Amino acid sequence: MNKGRLSTAQLKVVLNKYMQGTATPEEIRAIGEWYDSFGQDEKVLLPEEREVLRTQVVTDIVDKLQVAALPKKRRTYRWRHIAAVLAGVIAAGTWLLWKNPGKQQQIQPDQVVATAAGDRKTIRLSDGTAIHLNAGSRVSISGDYGEERRLVKLSGEAFFEIAPDAAHPFQIQSDSIITTVLGTSFNIRAYPGQEEWQIAVASGKVKVMDAASQQILADTLTANRALSCNRLTNKVTVSDINTNMTGAWRNNIFYFNNSSISEIAAELERQYNIKVSVHGSGQEQGHYQISFSREPVDKVLKVLAGLTGITYKIQPDSIIIYTQKTH
Repeated sequence: MNKGRLSTAQLKVVLNKYMQGTATPEEIRAIGEWYDSFGQDEKVLLPEEREVLRTQVVTDIVDKLQVAALPKKRRTYRWRHIAAVLAGVIAAGTWLLWKNPGKQQQIQPDQVVATAAGDRKTIRLSDGTAIHLNAGSRVSISGDYGEERRLVKLSGEAFFEIAPDAAHPFQIQSDSIITTVLGTSFNIRAYPGQEEWQIAVASGKVKVMDAASQQILADTLTANRALSCNRLTNKVTVSDINTNMTGAWRNNIFYFNNSSISEIAAELERQYNIKVSVHGSGQEQGHYQISFSREPVDKVLKVLAGLTGITYKIQPDSIIIYTQKTH
């Protein structure tokens, strides 16, 4: 290939070969030099993004060079016309990449992270936010996280350590309950089928609302305070809590506040990955505020029996809890 600038005829041939993947190394270098000879956007492109733009430019130029000649009159493109086309494509392509990425790059789908029974995970988001996911839980992170909003959806229980960002409040949606924060740490317990959901703040403050009714449940919920919402009666209560109990499960401490035997059994099933069933007429009538350390399941059941009066049977693949009859 001749040194110096490519002629129009050479450019057409080389660009076609480049698009077909048959260009020689020397021709590829020539394309690169030709491409680099024009002004670039202020934003520095990553190699893969630069290649996307380069391919887009080349495709557009080839299309324009392929314009058929009018009858009895051949249309000729001079170098300045090609340069003008290239400048326009570079400008448009760069704007697509940086000003409106949705046009150039597909919006990413929500990312879903789930934990099985007996499992826990810690997720670190792009802004430094940490989500500690308890057993049997699921969190969905919006595909546009951090662009205009910071939204995640939670089913189950998680402890959040939110990176401050006043311009992008962090929101957690659990069914219709939305918790909004700027930068704080707190725990949300919202398992499906659970009678009472709880939002407990360890530091900072949060705002809680019901998206279905647009009702503000707590305009400012501060540290060492918890909001509890009964999903059957919609009754909301706010109370003081022991700060050491907020997210205590991360330190292998079980803490139950106004929980029924059925809810306690469901937690044991999630934590120990074993089927736990409850039998007896009093399984929903007693509500307990208790805490104990995570130990082998037989020891936990022994402590639970001493605190609540239940009896139990441990089988190879399941546990049966018997509640006392309520008279």
